[in-house]
Amino acid sequence: MTGKGHRITAFAILMATTDSLLASALAAMGSTFPDRIEHIIWRKKRGRHHRRTSHWFVLYGAAFIFCYYRWGSGLVPQLSTFPQELGTHVLETFSTCAAFWFLGGLLHIFCDACCGRVPLLVPWRKTFGWYFFRVADVPGQMSQGETAFVMFVVFSCLSIWLSGHGLIYVSVQ
Repeated sequence: MTGKGHRITAFAILMATTDSLLASALAAMGSTFPDRIEHIIWRKKRGRHHRRTSHWFVLYGAAFIFCYYRWGSGLVPQLSTFPQELGTHVLETFSTCAAFWFLGGLLHIFCDACCGRVPLLVPWRKTFGWYFFRVADVPGQMSQGETAFVMFVVFSCLSIWLSGHGLIYVSVQ
């Protein structure tokens, strides 16, 4: 997937589940980290190492759990209380924000598993994933399949968010 697709899906999923603009923005920012770290470490040899250790879900899941439950406050960060929390509980607030950033990376890996393979149990073997759609041949450009996938996620999350606020009624029968 492209960076745009990762950021949009991470933001939509977190907004629907947490109703926090800050948590959603942090996840959107963290959702491009697995690819960016490959660019920093491997540079021109990136293709050979793409979706290996940097896309191992265990690292991001463990970082999320550790930051959120061990050091963090265990709450969803909100923009309205962020300045007060940062002034009084710096480590807890920073760790909670870092947790949602790592959660964005975890969502990146799940989205990449929808259009290819990623490591499951060991970081050096791509053994898990589906091919629901192909990525575009042009870097940075969303393919039709990726656009459809992103739009499906966004509209699903939007309906969840709207129904959670009583603006629409969703019935599953």
